[in-house]
Amino acid sequence: MLFSEFLEFIQADKAGPNGHIQASTAEPTAVIGASLSRVDGPLKTTGSARYASDYNFPGMVYAVPVGATIASGKIRSIDTSSAEKMPGVLTILHHSNFDHVYRNASGGRNSEQRPPFEDDTVYYWGQYVALAIAETFAQAQAAAAAVKIAYTPDKFSVATDLSDPMPTIGAPGGPRILSHRGDPETVFASAPVKIDYTYTTPAETHNPMEMHATVAVFDGKKFTLYESSQGVMNHLNVMSQVLGVPKENVEVISRFIGSGFGGKLFPWPHSALAAVAARRLNRPVKLTLSRKMMFANVGHRPRTQQRMRLGATPDGKLLSLSQDYRNHTSINDDIRENCGEATPFLYSTANLQVSSALVRRNVGTPTPMRGPGAVPGLFALESAMDELAIKLQKIPSNSASRSTHSPTKRRTNPFLLDTSKSVSKWAPKSSVGTSALQP
Repeated sequence: MLFSEFLEFIQADKAGPNGHIQASTAEPTAVIGASLSRVDGPLKTTGSARYASDYNFPGMVYAVPVGATIASGKIRSIDTSSAEKMPGVLTILHHSNFDHVYRNASGGRNSEQRPPFEDDTVYYWGQYVALAIAETFAQAQAAAAAVKIAYTPDKFSVATDLSDPMPTIGAPGGPRILSHRGDPETVFASAPVKIDYTYTTPAETHNPMEMHATVAVFDGKKFTLYESSQGVMNHLNVMSQVLGVPKENVEVISRFIGSGFGGKLFPWPHSALAAVAARRLNRPVKLTLSRKMMFANVGHRPRTQQRMRLGATPDGKLLSLSQDYRNHTSINDDIRENCGEATPFLYSTANLQVSSALVRRNVGTPTPMRGPGAVPGLFALESAMDELAIKLQKIPSNSASRSTHSPTKRRTNPFLLDTSKSVSKWAPKSSVGTSALQP
């Protein structure tokens, strides 16, 4: 969901007769600015707050996933014979003996559209390919390590350069125009002053203090899932579809989370694995991810590669702005980072284009992370503005450049402040460890 769509969604029930948001007449309450007690404070500081993996039930067993050791290919064989004979081991689940689960169709968002153990195909390193379940956590860990899996590897790509050849703009699989006005290509080509730079940002993993976990309880009809979740209702809607049961037969409980940063907004495959295991064994099942799994199995902010082209007049009038960005995504999911969502509204120019393209890699599916899109997008945009200012020997002016009206209106003020008569001057671009402006 784009930010503009989100605003439209949350404001839909607040609009007046002319579609405008009505100003609130409510007086500030005593809550604002007051010193209030945190009702959860004593629980957290005394260690009595119960997070997902803190729940324990009679007869509970433990599940440990087995991750793929290749980035692409097929599972040729799974040998669980040794693992199944180990002390305390109850069963080893995999694609050949797993209960049928479904892809969610609507009414909720899953992190990966492909449910766990759907087939014998591996799409990324660490993808769950088996699940060991035992009486104790140590026994489950030992059993998972004893599962022997043979693969038929296939070609893969985890390349960080996202300059892959792709179809033309608008064609299937090609870049998508997200915002456009004027004729940015023609105007940029003829601009007296221009910059054309590409900026990259690396993939970033969330890795909150509390690792993802699910404790699944099945009573013969209803699933109760104790989760580390930032969206319990979405989790409920998705899991009811994945498990093939009515919504009233699923309850999701998440009383506390040890941070999520966006990584716990949507269900990950381990939740379905725990639920199916609980139903299969008719016993509570606890599944906690390891710190190592947090890097591969529960999302990340994708790598971005953003080409920024700015054209201006010698006196600093912004003539054109183009942001063509790419981000990597997984083989099966189309996750767009929305780097250019704010770009059309920040600087006044009559000629603008924002395009987005997805580059598939053999990685786990990306997911929102703290200011999704805006963080890498604004880094590229503002860096490009700084490059242009350096080239023009001018300083970007917040008062003159930020749009306070329709972005398509022409400005009479220059978008950059002239520093030729200032006491400050620009330092050479090669300066390292110093501010760009030197007294």
